[in-house]
Amino acid sequence: MFSVGFYSWWLLLNCILYLAEFYFIRSFTGIQEKKYMVCYVLTSGLLTFLAMYFQSSGVLRLILHMGIILCFSRFVLKLKWAETVAPAMIILTLFTFMEGFQTVFMRWLAGHSMKMHTAVFMQMLLSGGLAAVLLLTLHFVSKRYAYTGRQKLSAYMYPLLLPCSFIVWVIRSGLGLDMWMDPAVRKSSFWEKRQSLWALIWILGACIIFFIILRLVSRILALSVQETEQKRLEDQIRKQYTYLEEAKKRNEQYRTFQHDINNHFLVLSGLIREKRYGEAEIYFDKLHGSADRLLIGIETGNPILDILLQEKISFAVSSGIEVKHEVQIPPDCGAEDMDLCMILANALDNAVHACRKVTGRQPEISVMIWRRHHFLIIEVVNTKVQPQGRLEYGTGLNNIRRTAEKYEGTMEIENDGETFRLTVLLCLAPFTKIE
Repeated sequence: MFSVGFYSWWLLLNCILYLAEFYFIRSFTGIQEKKYMVCYVLTSGLLTFLAMYFQSSGVLRLILHMGIILCFSRFVLKLKWAETVAPAMIILTLFTFMEGFQTVFMRWLAGHSMKMHTAVFMQMLLSGGLAAVLLLTLHFVSKRYAYTGRQKLSAYMYPLLLPCSFIVWVIRSGLGLDMWMDPAVRKSSFWEKRQSLWALIWILGACIIFFIILRLVSRILALSVQETEQKRLEDQIRKQYTYLEEAKKRNEQYRTFQHDINNHFLVLSGLIREKRYGEAEIYFDKLHGSADRLLIGIETGNPILDILLQEKISFAVSSGIEVKHEVQIPPDCGAEDMDLCMILANALDNAVHACRKVTGRQPEISVMIWRRHHFLIIEVVNTKVQPQGRLEYGTGLNNIRRTAEKYEGTMEIENDGETFRLTVLLCLAPFTKIE
């Protein structure tokens, strides 16, 4: 009965750890699936119980544990192999540390004479304490390093943690820590306290190396992400300057058109006087089309945004996209022109990119900007194709989110089967020039 209680306790403890593993994998990969949680815990618990029942070696249990994480992530959660590397390496290493500490303490307990019930109780207390430390560590690593773990480069960086596990296994094998249950070994001179102390020091050293490597890897990945986003931001700024140059050329063409408008009127009046009404109508249609292509009438109250929206909407219309717009920027807005351009340029670029993939129906974009009390609301809605797999939001939306946070605002996304709605709310009260 006592053995049944011990095994039940041990199995419950491992199931709690597997539950923490599942949430750790979700945090590091960004998936939202929860329905497979029970399946993962039960499968891992059953296989681990069988491995313990048949007295399998520690290496075999480690390989089995690793196989469960990788196969479940790949074939059930539908993750890519590269996405499973970072959480698998961290979980593997932390579990190795826990088992290493457990074997050291169990070796120390084996050298003391005590009743069986007392020994089992001490073992349960020890395993529970180490499991609690592991849970706290997984939570800490998840909160601090989950963002960098989702980067593609993490599949190549986080395997650097593997040598820490190797160090612990070398210590366990070299000092024979896993043989603490063998009575012959327990009575030999090999079981000296000094050996246990050195083993503990080496495993602690491996833990320190682990967290140093984890910190360095995370820092390298963060710098890589920052560098990539900085390059993309610079590229976007260069594009904005390109749009401004194109706007200047368009305005020059418009001024030329205005300069020649009198000549066009003379031609039209001459055709009408000669009663060549058909030719006059054709000439007028061509003239009207040229005027529409040169300038789309947009007056937002902000001349810089006028130029940006004219260029973006002109490009969308020329791509066969129907654009509806209702934009009014209050004169006392307080938001910087560059920030407003950043939000609208990224939002419209994404909308046009999505609409150009639409086939079989008329793609549409709706742009609305209005003020409500102390808030400026920017809403861009576009049609899109049906999503294929998991949606990933890139640097453009991240830049919009950061700009909204600068004004203590928010960015919200509604993504259904056929439309994509981006809503940005900027808090203008602390920034308004005139209240």
